[in-house]
Amino acid sequence: MKILNFGSCNIDYVYNVSEFVKAGETVSALSTSEHPGGKGLNQAVAAAKAGGNVFFAGNILSAKNSGGHKQTHQ
Repeated sequence: MKILNFGSCNIDYVYNVSEFVKAGETVSALSTSEHPGGKGLNQAVAAAKAGGNVFFAGNILSAKNSGGHKQTHQ
């Protein structure tokens, strides 16, 4: 069976810090890493691991082209 997956794909930026940041506080990361992610991409990978013949269609933007990192803290 052929599967066509339309969805989002992005690069997840992971920052390792010693403690959770408080409002208004700035801390340095102990380390950083980048991983492929996004709901659509994760679904496509899961379907392929389950044996599907997967094709993925999505829009890929770099941080430069997407306006940089967008973070929300609640």
